[in-house]
Amino acid sequence: KQWYQRRVAITAGIPAPTKVEAGKVYKWCTCGQTATQPFCDGTHRGSGFVPLKWTAPKSKSELLCCCKNTHNPPFCDMTHFKVMGGNLFSRLSSKTLEDSKDVPLVAGRLPSYQNLEEGKTYLWCACGRSSEQPFCDGSHSCTNIKPLSFTPEKTKPRWLCTCKQTKNAPYCDASHLDVEVQTAVEGTSI
Repeated sequence: KQWYQRRVAITAGIPAPTKVEAGKVYKWCTCGQTATQPFCDGTHRGSGFVPLKWTAPKSKSELLCCCKNTHNPPFCDMTHFKVMGGNLFSRLSSKTLEDSKDVPLVAGRLPSYQNLEEGKTYLWCACGRSSEQPFCDGSHSCTNIKPLSFTPEKTKPRWLCTCKQTKNAPYCDASHLDVEVQTAVEGTSI
């Protein structure tokens, strides 16, 4: 499974208390698109997602995951608190807030493969606002974020970060695989 290559649509992120019957087979939605959360309604067809089939061992009320990031599917393991930044609604309400001049925007959810030349100086966009990703076009002038100047020691292709979450700027460190980045809307901050 390469779940990170597919964008999982986070529903409201709130777990669903659900009464299940012993011996009954359920199909838990893995794509996040179903209208019948937390169960599959077939919306995933053609997307590459497959619902998780499971049989309830006993009749009881279960807390089923709706953020689709649990490490114990289909059950909620409170991962939604991490996904939502510690507050169930912080990510949802942050979309309506004005972006900070000190916080970069997610320019892309995948790195950019670039052929870099030895000795040539590049300006990597750190603010996420450039239309010339991953390089700077001066759009940072409306922010407090400055581009990163770097000069490669060897001529070779490299993956450059476009999510602006890397800890090894300007190079990709796979931060784009984090759920928070994969579910972010490009052009918004995390």
